[in-house]
Amino acid sequence: MKSAILDFFRAFREEEQAWIQSLQTPTNTDFHTPSSTLQDCSLHYGELAFVLAGLKPCLLIQLPTPELTTAFYEGVIVPRLLTHPAYAQLSAPSDLGLSCKRITGRVRSPEMSLQGYVLLWSRRTVLSHPQADRIQRGIDRVCPQETTLHSGDQTGSENVGDNQEDEDEISEEDLAVMLDIPGRLPKTHAEMLQMIEVSYWHQVSSSNTTGSAQATEPTLLTAFAAQPDQIPEIHAHFRRYRTTLLQVLELPIQLHIQSMADMAK
Repeated sequence: MKSAILDFFRAFREEEQAWIQSLQTPTNTDFHTPSSTLQDCSLHYGELAFVLAGLKPCLLIQLPTPELTTAFYEGVIVPRLLTHPAYAQLSAPSDLGLSCKRITGRVRSPEMSLQGYVLLWSRRTVLSHPQADRIQRGIDRVCPQETTLHSGDQTGSENVGDNQEDEDEISEEDLAVMLDIPGRLPKTHAEMLQMIEVSYWHQVSSSNTTGSAQATEPTLLTAFAAQPDQIPEIHAHFRRYRTTLLQVLELPIQLHIQSMADMAK
């Protein structure tokens, strides 16, 4: 299984980076999103690694706009990744039980609409989670056509917006459990003032002309808001991620915590 995990992780990372680079070519006029926005906000290979390593149950793929997410789903995920031999193995119920589906229903969190984004999850990690029932209810709410018995390729061609049912809502707390986020959004003005931003980064090393290792610019893997009282939990969460990712994918990560007040200065 580890070989398939490595193969699928590398394929996803390469395809994602190639697709984003293609958007930045002068001849590409389909989308007008700044390159910096794409690079900083749209790389999902790190969060995919979290799912493949059994650390988080679900991954929400969300690019800066629903149109970009749809283009990535239809142009890369479905034809290139869901057909990859490693995905075929990892989607088996006896393996990770990976599933991937675009969110076509009118569902939102308190902060944003989820319609048009893509949900990928591991059935094995969901079932082994202490809050498995809560996570499965969240998956069923976001992707109501799915049940606990289904896994594998979910490549339906439903058009976003076809469903005319009333908009459903999933709580931030449920999403945080599904996505394994050890933080919370501020609920009061006082919490807003003391909010912190937590981010995990991938430090890539490359060889220079002398053959010695040379650090390159780190890549943002994930970021979330939290409160100062959650810092001990965040450190424990990061240590668990760092250890597991090195063991499973040889992926080194770094932790950065910054006060939002300091960022505003």
